[in-house]
Amino acid sequence: MKEQSEVLWHERTREEIPGYAAKGAVVVVPIASTEQHGVALPLDTDCRTVEYVSVRAARLANCPVLVTRLIPFGLSPHHMMHPGTITLTAETTIRVLKDVVRSIAAHGFEHILLLSGHGGNGPAIGAAAMELKFELGCQVEAGAWWDGTDAVFKQVCEGPCPGIGHAGEGEGSCIQALRPDLVRPKWGMVPGITDDPRLGTAEKGWHILNGGAEILAKRYEALYAKPGRDVIGIVPVQTDKK
Repeated sequence: MKEQSEVLWHERTREEIPGYAAKGAVVVVPIASTEQHGVALPLDTDCRTVEYVSVRAARLANCPVLVTRLIPFGLSPHHMMHPGTITLTAETTIRVLKDVVRSIAAHGFEHILLLSGHGGNGPAIGAAAMELKFELGCQVEAGAWWDGTDAVFKQVCEGPCPGIGHAGEGEGSCIQALRPDLVRPKWGMVPGITDDPRLGTAEKGWHILNGGAEILAKRYEALYAKPGRDVIGIVPVQTDKK
């Protein structure tokens, strides 16, 4: 496994960045949210999970990867009825991501992943990635850190939500693993969460986070294997002519 410092964009120097670009490194841009997570979990829950998984996956991947600083705000209007939530508009989210990716591409990188820790960001980051891919002519993809992890959650979740959910067993377990000191003793069901966080444990959290990182590392490798500048649209169906 690589050292953590090897995969952090912000710990490089201007002299080192071109070497990563020359190797075709994948650049990961984590984006999350600052929003309510019930009464037990902190507002930055999504930030903590995506940051951990994105960096661990970069360390595991058998290809060069750099992870940028986390964007801590996202698209969360559906949580604004609860105190503490900070939301961007879809337009602002897309414009920020476009500026970030254009900057990265300007330094020679051709494989870029917009990685979310918040489900509400999905449509916006997907739209940004689609437009950037064809504007820049390079590989730009979007997704969430828990993509493809259904089996990982099902192995440990006991409640009715065998997935990431919102502020319930899945996320509660992850924060108990990463920062147990931030978990408040007010466990239980309240409006604005999907399931019961009292079922969460640190052991489950590490299983979810590290299992997610292993799957994400494979996605990094698949993106790295794609031709950087060979971006095409619809491919015609090939038929046999007799």
